[in-house]
Amino acid sequence: MNPLDGLTYVWIPPGAFQMGCSRGGAECFDWEQPARETHIVKGFWIGETEVTQTAYERVMGANPSHFRGANLPVDQVGWTDARQYCESVGMRLPTEAEWEYAARGGSSESRYGPLDRIAWLDPNSNDQTHDAGLKQPNGFGLYDMLGNVWEWVEDAWGTDGKKLLKGAAFFNIARDVRASNRLWAAPDRRDRDMGFRCAGD
Repeated sequence: MNPLDGLTYVWIPPGAFQMGCSRGGAECFDWEQPARETHIVKGFWIGETEVTQTAYERVMGANPSHFRGANLPVDQVGWTDARQYCESVGMRLPTEAEWEYAARGGSSESRYGPLDRIAWLDPNSNDQTHDAGLKQPNGFGLYDMLGNVWEWVEDAWGTDGKKLLKGAAFFNIARDVRASNRLWAAPDRRDRDMGFRCAGD
């Protein structure tokens, strides 16, 4: 547990995985290509859940969320806000490769289990976020890596300053809710479907 935010972090061991469109992934979009063998050469810590509103308010002294609840993931957070939070608790945003490796939980499939059991998405969310950690975890013991809120990562998209988000959110349809899918937005964009989790070395 990180004493600065009260959240639990899970150690992810080094390893290799197929990043991008999973083999046989007929649902993939062009922006998930090309698939490539990727090596995570150093283990890292990553949040067991998305950053909750309780943790965010404890660290940042404010709660910007559209949906309100102590254990709901904080939302309406921009990339800059997320980065500042992570740095404030001695951590950082995960890279896209780290995030996707952690999200897969050792699985080579695009999802680490049946969507209804692992994720809040359009058919089961009632168009809102839900408390962190209610669905089944992946093979690394991480919750809500898919669904609930999109999660900012460190990486940029293109050359115009936009940043990447991963994991999809509560309103996305099933096709969108896969470990390799990506969204990109300006770093100061703050929507009700945008949250994050921190990583550390």
